[in-house]
Amino acid sequence: MRFLGIVSAVVVANLITLVLIAIAFALLVSNQGQAFMRQLGYDISPLISAYHQTRVKEWKDPRLARMTSIEITPQPKAPEPVQPKPAPRNTGQKASHQAIQTTLSSCRFWNNEYRKDGTDSSKAYRDAACGRYERLSGNDVNNVVVIAKAPQRQATTQQISNLQSRQSSTEDHQRENYCDRLREKVDYYDAKLRAGGDGSYMTY
Repeated sequence: MRFLGIVSAVVVANLITLVLIAIAFALLVSNQGQAFMRQLGYDISPLISAYHQTRVKEWKDPRLARMTSIEITPQPKAPEPVQPKPAPRNTGQKASHQAIQTTLSSCRFWNNEYRKDGTDSSKAYRDAACGRYERLSGNDVNNVVVIAKAPQRQATTQQISNLQSRQSSTEDHQRENYCDRLREKVDYYDAKLRAGGDGSYMTY
């Protein structure tokens, strides 16, 4: 009997504790309880919102269980009539022929420029223009243009002879000036000798 009394006392104490916790929680969930906790510096609004969300149950319409899905098969569409492509106009063909002739002229021009100066820029322009001609016409550019190679930068025979003549004329001019200075000295000392000077002047 004593054991049953102890068990019953524990059960009653637990029930009283649960009732007190439920009352405290109800007071805490109420507006007055939330205001009191805010005065103490605690914001329990996230806890309250989570509690309310758990109590809201999703309502399901019982009629949805009796509904069956219906499969709808779309009817095949009739193929659209194929419209014939319009024939190309003659103006487009003329413009294409004109573009081919323009690129061919540009290729020849820059080819001649590269033959003259042999610079990398002229070669780049020549290659671009000739490549564009091949793309537009479909022909090999070698059939209409003799591709120039880099000119050899060597002095011609005429240039060499002109340089040698200029050097020789410069040397002749320097030699002539030297001889003139010697003649002036000879005339000076000869005049000294004729005026009765010593023969050492002429020896010098």
